[in-house]
Amino acid sequence: MIRILHTADLHLDAPFPQLGEKAAQRQDDLLKTFERLLTLAIKNETHLFVVAGDLFDHPRPESALVGRVQAGLKRLADRGILPVLIPGTHDNVIAPDSVYRRHEFPGALVLQGPLVEEPARLDVQGTPVFLYGFAYRSSLSEGALASMRRRADEGIHIGLLHGSREGSPEWDYRKKDLPFNLALLKELNLDYLALGHYHAFETLTDEGRLWACYPGSPEGKMFGENGPRHCALVSVAPHQAKVEKLPCNTRTLEEKSLDLSGCPGEAEAAAAIAALSAPDLLLRLTLTGVVEAPLDLARLRAFLEERFFHLDLIDRTAIFDSHFARRIEEEETVRGLFVRRARRRMAAAATAEREVLEEAFREILVRFRAFGGGES
Repeated sequence: MIRILHTADLHLDAPFPQLGEKAAQRQDDLLKTFERLLTLAIKNETHLFVVAGDLFDHPRPESALVGRVQAGLKRLADRGILPVLIPGTHDNVIAPDSVYRRHEFPGALVLQGPLVEEPARLDVQGTPVFLYGFAYRSSLSEGALASMRRRADEGIHIGLLHGSREGSPEWDYRKKDLPFNLALLKELNLDYLALGHYHAFETLTDEGRLWACYPGSPEGKMFGENGPRHCALVSVAPHQAKVEKLPCNTRTLEEKSLDLSGCPGEAEAAAAIAALSAPDLLLRLTLTGVVEAPLDLARLRAFLEERFFHLDLIDRTAIFDSHFARRIEEEETVRGLFVRRARRRMAAAATAEREVLEEAFREILVRFRAFGGGES
């Protein structure tokens, strides 16, 4: 039996323009997570460190970053742990100046042929281990999946595959993707398939046996990749594999909703949001409920930003039916006229249009307050 630390989709050097001044810090988070994965591989006395594609977010990462990665992989190799890499869809080898064409990764095995001519062979504690993997190019990789078929009965046979599983919740096939299904993977008759490309953790089992695993992204890259992130610690023997999820992320992304019904003003809304805070949290928070005063999201975000690593506020509150809106509706003022006209338009609107009108209504009332139209 051998042990593998299996990861994929690290997306090192990914840009984070939405984070502004914190973008560089978030890029460093991804590198810290990579280094944490190296430590986990050493701590768990693994034999292989497998990256099933998209180690980098694009084919031309910064040279300084490549140097950090090279040093990390050599650190493993010096301890007798073999790093095994395949290019993915983001860090593909199509361009002549791709990172895998421009740089060597000393001590690592990079499987970047367009298909598997012959599996790479090594010996782990006297057991022959065969590694199957390729860098997909739509023009050169015809039959590449079939080329991963097990070659011999002896030893342990492990595949690396960056592709799209048909039927997955993440299924969204594009030309540059490599589609497959579980039935096809079973035909390859490998002992374990280390998958990459989809960012959610998923094991593929059938007939009481684990065939393959997506470890998911080890660090959330965007909202939707929420909560704890993992790598896979895999024990592999002939015709059997066992996976253990290991948490590995540096920061956490979350998406939540907060009902502000009954909050009389922004101070109370700010207190309710602050109760959800954590310094390493990236939070997308949708605000709902009937509020008594329009919320100034820019002011709320600025007031609360030091309590979170990043705070994204989405306003889905309703103010048409608030006491505040009904009171100013009776005013002989510009804002009173606006509320009366908006209410008539809202009453005649379809559901989709009502959402747009509600958003516009909130924004305009915020502006009224900003220019001295607040409650007395």
